[in-house]
Amino acid sequence: MEKFIHFASDQWLLITALAAAIWALAWLENQRAGKPLTPNALTGMMNHEEETVVVDLRDKAEFDEGHIVKAVNLPFGTWQSEQRDGGQTQLERYAGKPLVLVCKLGQQSSHVARRLAQDKFSGVYRLAGGISEWRGAQLPLVKS
Repeated sequence: MEKFIHFASDQWLLITALAAAIWALAWLENQRAGKPLTPNALTGMMNHEEETVVVDLRDKAEFDEGHIVKAVNLPFGTWQSEQRDGGQTQLERYAGKPLVLVCKLGQQSSHVARRLAQDKFSGVYRLAGGISEWRGAQLPLVKS
């Protein structure tokens, strides 16, 4: 530990540059992953933009336990299979509409949003924190 402190004090400029590069990379990846929405922002968006499509990427069983009103279920595994096959995915029918991706914690929705951005989709959003954040805000869920 003492050697590290000595190194850090001698090489403060390099360590600062490394920290800045890591921060910039994280920021860039976050921006490419679609615009994050808070649960309240998503509620407002759904109330004011009728064409908003909420896509729930969780498995069917989790979706049936509780999902956002009017959400469409497209399990992440199904989406991945469609991507691997190289054909059209079910999400392509919603091109041109505001698309909000929801998963359990926000990781899968980030992955899908990055891929959709590569496919030139515009208006892709993701629920920051996923359905867990939605539940934490004590917002209603619909059971199937």
